[in-house]
Amino acid sequence: MRRFDYAAPTQTFEACALLADRGEEACALAGGTDLIIQMRERGRAVPLVVSLRNLADLKGISQNDDGSLTIGAMATGGEVTDSCLVRDHALFISEGAELLGSIQIRNRGTLGGNVGNAAPSADAAPPLVAAGACASIVGAKGTREAAVGDLMTGPGQLALGPGELIQSFTVPALPAHTGTRYVRHVPRLEMDIAVVGIAALITLEDDLETIKDASVVLSAVAPTWPHARTAEEVLKGQPVSEKLLAHAGEAAAEDSRPISDVRASAGYRRMMVDVYTRRAAATAIERAKAAS
Repeated sequence: MRRFDYAAPTQTFEACALLADRGEEACALAGGTDLIIQMRERGRAVPLVVSLRNLADLKGISQNDDGSLTIGAMATGGEVTDSCLVRDHALFISEGAELLGSIQIRNRGTLGGNVGNAAPSADAAPPLVAAGACASIVGAKGTREAAVGDLMTGPGQLALGPGELIQSFTVPALPAHTGTRYVRHVPRLEMDIAVVGIAALITLEDDLETIKDASVVLSAVAPTWPHARTAEEVLKGQPVSEKLLAHAGEAAAEDSRPISDVRASAGYRRMMVDVYTRRAAATAIERAKAAS
């Protein structure tokens, strides 16, 4: 590992100023489960590491008066997994966080870090996108809001300006008769990276037999975390049936843009998008009925 300077500011504006001043020479350290590996094993040079561990306004999980949920960017994967607020509000966010490596990694890695790492195979990000979550971004020029789905512009690329940090995520209150599910396909059950991931959010009509709205977001099969728009349109307004889910799975496979790599071929990934979209949507529908 190359030598580096280290700073641990106690105020968010100090962290933003340090990052803005040093530009590409500086990098924020959240849980460090990705950054430290890159520095130690891949020779990444980071002249200045700015730790976020002492920034209280980036931590915590709370429910707001309008029913929405705010999750601090420094909330760990373990905290998100175990939070009753998160599980009751949008279960698939907990399900995604629960897949962030081992228990030890989940207790270090953060929700903001998983999003900020901008990996197409991220597990915690797709549920946030499917739920319509917004990120609160703080920087030297103030704060702004951005949809989580708009943050990632490509592998390893995030739409943040110099000195900007993700402060928190706000997940809107979900409508009645809504169920969620996040599933992924991996060669191993634990400690693996998604070959395919599907986040599904389904809202039913009052009859509990017709799909009112649907949100399906893909992981590991495109350069970002895209909505499967065709699959969503296939589901909306239709009565629940096995045939409908099969049609949605096929549509999601067509919506995907996978590549072939050492973990799977593009063709195999498309097949798994089909299979796992059906499974995720079916479970989300079951949960929507059970919640009602």
